[in-house]
Amino acid sequence: MDYEDVLRQYLGEFGRYQKLAAVLLVLVGPSVGATMFAQAFLAATPPHHCRLHQNDSSATPGHLSERLNFSVPMEYVDGTWRYSSCLMYNGTGGTSEGNNRTVTSCRHGWEYDQSVYHSTVVTDYDLVCERHWLKELGQSIFMVGVSAGGLISGTTSDRFGRRPTVLACIVLQLSVGLAAAFTKDFFSFLVLRLLAGGAANGLFYVGLTLAIEVIGSSKRNAVGMTISLSWAVGTVCLGGLAYFLRDWWSLQLALAVMSAPLLSYWWLLPESPRWLLSNKWNEEAKISIQKAAKFNKVTIPDEVYEEVTKPKDEEPGEKSKKYNLIDLFRGPGLRMITITMSLVWFATVSVYYALIIGSADLAGDPYLNFVLGALLEIGLSLVGLVAMAKWGRRPVVGGFLFLTGAACLAVAATPADRQDVIRYVSLLGRCAVGVAFTTLTVYSPEVFPTVVRTMGVGVANMSSRTGGILSPFVSLLADVWAPLPMLTFGVLCTLGGAGVFSLPETFGIRLPDTLEDGEKLGLGRRQRTKIDVTEKSTKSERDRDLSYIGPVVVSGHVIWDNDFFYLT
Repeated sequence: MDYEDVLRQYLGEFGRYQKLAAVLLVLVGPSVGATMFAQAFLAATPPHHCRLHQNDSSATPGHLSERLNFSVPMEYVDGTWRYSSCLMYNGTGGTSEGNNRTVTSCRHGWEYDQSVYHSTVVTDYDLVCERHWLKELGQSIFMVGVSAGGLISGTTSDRFGRRPTVLACIVLQLSVGLAAAFTKDFFSFLVLRLLAGGAANGLFYVGLTLAIEVIGSSKRNAVGMTISLSWAVGTVCLGGLAYFLRDWWSLQLALAVMSAPLLSYWWLLPESPRWLLSNKWNEEAKISIQKAAKFNKVTIPDEVYEEVTKPKDEEPGEKSKKYNLIDLFRGPGLRMITITMSLVWFATVSVYYALIIGSADLAGDPYLNFVLGALLEIGLSLVGLVAMAKWGRRPVVGGFLFLTGAACLAVAATPADRQDVIRYVSLLGRCAVGVAFTTLTVYSPEVFPTVVRTMGVGVANMSSRTGGILSPFVSLLADVWAPLPMLTFGVLCTLGGAGVFSLPETFGIRLPDTLEDGEKLGLGRRQRTKIDVTEKSTKSERDRDLSYIGPVVVSGHVIWDNDFFYLT
């Protein structure tokens, strides 16, 4: 007897104890989602122009009148004439010298428009003009923290437990968030955002793992989906908070305070009984199950505790074969699947983060654009998941990637003076890539055989994080040619969609278990054949494969149980 049997026969798969644990971990999502995309408002770039004199202030009367006409050249940007953001005339101040005046870079700093943002990291540290690349560096460093946080938290949670790791991430996210609100230099802000990214990803990843290990298998998909959507709810909360808190430090402070109620988890959050049992903490596991039984108002016989904590004998053949990363690349079929899926994830994540954060820079109200995009993503993601269960994986995932690519290419081809068109088409692409992201997380583990599924998903995971790190720098291509960033994203998504259609369809067929199955699937032969007994996945291997115990996180999103979408 194992913990799953205890759930089904005594505790109940979703009793009061399990519901409490699930709710606690669903409430983690909003703070993580808000932290992930906070760069959209913390580092927003408002309109600006050169400060004319050292002691000038934006409050100086007439600073946008005749003094600017004689001191700052005009530029044609996004279909309108406006004062140059980065240039000023030599010898500013009083009289026109005709058309022979020379220009220079801003010598006394910049004046920023405060009608939308009172202050941002960009305005406080002057991350504009020749320093604007530092803004993109900040987001890239944050994504480095996200990547490192996933690796470190995964290791610590396996060694020290789910609960201690979740609590440590909560404390870290709260403390570095508070500290970031009071930084006085950009370097300190970067370091703290690096730590915040690691804490946020670790909190979400380990919290999700704890949730799916506490509840029964029949409820894992519903709980996993709810936790994933709570991430998107965080982006809606971020837009609302940013609307009312127009100073970056006050917004950062509010985001940090969102984690404060989670400190109560020190008393409320249980440890995973599965982790306790798998690590031979039998007495602690017994106490945990007894607490659950008391909370659920059920009685468990003493012999059940003895049975569930009894050392398990290894099954015959369990150690007959070990698999490693090289197995993903041995055969042509599985090699094609691994490389293609990694490239698809790279393209999807690169565009996903860029379009979400960039939605706050579109024409119109940045807060409305951001919140509207998040709400549409939530609704369309649910539609996409249902569509996958009806029409298959490739048409939905590939179709939405093609739609994203078409939207990005359309934006690149739209004249700069049609900002209204650019706005709506960009929001379409932002929602489409959100659906592609969510549905791709369902499809990814299904193409890998059971014996190397976790490793296959891990390779795709690392590829996606590389995309997230490099994505902020694509916007710098606008310095070469304004449409080039969206053109790049459009090509990436189009290639990603084509890559999806080169992968095998997994809807309605039995998922691969062995390397031989993976080869047949990758080469387009779906029928099952007799396989070597040494390659059959054992119960122990299945238990170690996260796709059998619930969702897996890829860059902060959820991979659902295969059984939820697999029709037998």
